[in-house]
Amino acid sequence: MNTSLDLDVLAEDNVRTLKVPSQTFHEPPSVILVGYPGAGKTFLVEKLKEEVPLTAFSEKDLTSFLAPRATLLERDAVEVFQLAVKTIEHLLLKGKACIYDGNIKTREQRELVKKVVEDVGGRYLLIFISTPKEICYSRVQKQNLSVGRGESKGFILDKDLFEYEVATTKLPPTEENHYNFDGQTQESLIRTILYIRSLLKTI
Repeated sequence: MNTSLDLDVLAEDNVRTLKVPSQTFHEPPSVILVGYPGAGKTFLVEKLKEEVPLTAFSEKDLTSFLAPRATLLERDAVEVFQLAVKTIEHLLLKGKACIYDGNIKTREQRELVKKVVEDVGGRYLLIFISTPKEICYSRVQKQNLSVGRGESKGFILDKDLFEYEVATTKLPPTEENHYNFDGQTQESLIRTILYIRSLLKTI
């Protein structure tokens, strides 16, 4: 990937490719996620999009946008993260609430996103998807079978790569003031939807 990317231009180009709801907000929330592969990040994003006027974009989409033939090990390239942050910034400056379907692995990365969000007048929300590792891996195995049979698109995430993703994901401590979604129950999903709706109503 090119290390001299004009991220502002790329972010604006990226925003034009997104499905952006018409609603704008004075203090638009930006939702970011942390959780192991298979935790339910994409599931949560899809459900929230049905219920809340959020602009959603994903790590997978940004990787394809920057490098269509990128391999699995390039998914968390610096440029992908930088473009994600810049896209969030551009959406918030337009008054658009947004959610990023990607695993923000480290506290340092999350603090950087938080600063950008707050500097442009947005409201930062970190959701930790606390699905147990064993359930995550079971889901990953099912997805691998689906990809292998050609029934769905995506990467094959073998055991070693799954363990690498787990090892490099630093779960948020209590002081990061995150919201918890258990990644499994309808009750937790409904609570999460209602919580984000409440943020939109109170800003």
